[in-house]
Amino acid sequence: MNLPQKLSIDTFCCVVKHTPLVSVDLIVRYEGKILLGRRINEPANGYWFTTGGRILKNETIKQAQFRIAKEELGMDTLPLSLKFLGVFEHFYKKSPFPGVSIHYINLGYLLDTRIPPHPPREQHSEYRWFRLEELMKHPDVHEYVKIYFKKDKNGR
Repeated sequence: MNLPQKLSIDTFCCVVKHTPLVSVDLIVRYEGKILLGRRINEPANGYWFTTGGRILKNETIKQAQFRIAKEELGMDTLPLSLKFLGVFEHFYKKSPFPGVSIHYINLGYLLDTRIPPHPPREQHSEYRWFRLEELMKHPDVHEYVKIYFKKDKNGR
């Protein structure tokens, strides 16, 4: 099996321009609260958002979950209670590349943990624990985050 591959900036821009990206979103819950980070990059710059990242070429979903938990949350292991929430789609007019929109196919997972993570600040300027009621009403929590907690994937 080949090792997971990261792409050059030019190649990644071409991929973003022409294909959807497949990502793993880890919705972290600890003592009834959800961890969100304020994004510092496009898409969704400035919004409170879940942790996550795209699946790399030659990387299994399970490998991506472990890598993303390590890179985005500082976790060395994943709890056994990782629960698949479903497949979601995110469409953004902005991406890291000017004039290029971005389309994600997101695999959402609820990660219940007994130990709060200590995430690095590479993708988010700050982190905060939200109660569900607050998360659903907060104007700076991105709508795509709120969809994870609505009755179905279409928000009905």
